[in-house]
Amino acid sequence: MRYGTCLGGKEINFIPVAAKLGYDYFETNFGFLARGTDEEFEEFKKTVFESGIKCEAANCFMPNDLPVTGPSVDYDGIKAYVEKGMSRGSETGLQTVVFGSGGARRIPDGFSYAEGIRQLGYFLGEIVSPIAAKYGITVVIEPLRAQECNMINTVNEGVILSVLAGKNNIQTLADIYHMKFAGDTPDNIRMLKGSIKHAHISNPMPAGIAKRFYMKPSDECDYKAFVDALEYAGCPRCSIEAGTSDFASDAEEAAKVIKALRI
Repeated sequence: MRYGTCLGGKEINFIPVAAKLGYDYFETNFGFLARGTDEEFEEFKKTVFESGIKCEAANCFMPNDLPVTGPSVDYDGIKAYVEKGMSRGSETGLQTVVFGSGGARRIPDGFSYAEGIRQLGYFLGEIVSPIAAKYGITVVIEPLRAQECNMINTVNEGVILSVLAGKNNIQTLADIYHMKFAGDTPDNIRMLKGSIKHAHISNPMPAGIAKRFYMKPSDECDYKAFVDALEYAGCPRCSIEAGTSDFASDAEEAAKVIKALRI
C-alpha cells in the first residue's frame, strides 16, 4: 500500500518536504484544481514535477455552492466544475478523488431522504463517473461522522451508495477518524474486501473530540489493525489527513509510524 499526506492546494512549499520524507504521493484539494487560477495551477504543476512525487489523490470534491441534493441541483455547473478539476488533476498524476463534501451532499431539512439518495446515485453514476472515466480516475465515497453530514456515516453505507451508483470507478473510502465516531472497526473494512479503494489515517483521539492529529510513534492507537484490514481489503493508498502547525516536524514523526507499518 502507498502512503501519502494531505496538503492544501496552495501549500506548495510542503510538497518537496513530503517527497524528502519518503511519502509516496500527496493529496490535494479538488476545489483548488477546479477553481485555482491558471497562474496558481501552473506554479503548482511545476512544483509537483520538480518534487519527484505526484498528486495521486484529491479531497474536498464538491463545494457547498454546488449542492448535489435538494430541489435545485445545477448539473451543468457541476459538470463544468468536475471536468475542469479532473482535467487539471490528470496533468499531475491524479488517480483518486475523495467525495466527502458534507455540505454539498447533505440532504436538506424537509426534503425527501429517499429522493436525496436517488440524486446522489445519479450524480455519481451518471454525472461524475463518465467524466472520471475519461481520465482514468476513481471517485471514492467518504463516510462522514453524523456531526458533519446527515447521510452515509459508516463504511457499509458508503459501499451501499457505490453499488447504487452502479459504476466500477465509484468506490468507497475508509477513514479511521470517522470510523471511530460511527463505531466502525477494522472488521467492517475486512468484510468489504474489494470495495475500499482509498483511506485516511490520523490519530483519531477519543470519540467525541473533533480533532485529528498527525501520528506519532508514542500514540496508543492501534494503527496496525487499521492498516492490516486495508491491505486485506485491497486498498491501494492511505493518506494522512490531519491538522498541523508544523508540517515538517509532524510529517517526519508520522513517517516513522508509516515506516514501522511497512515492515
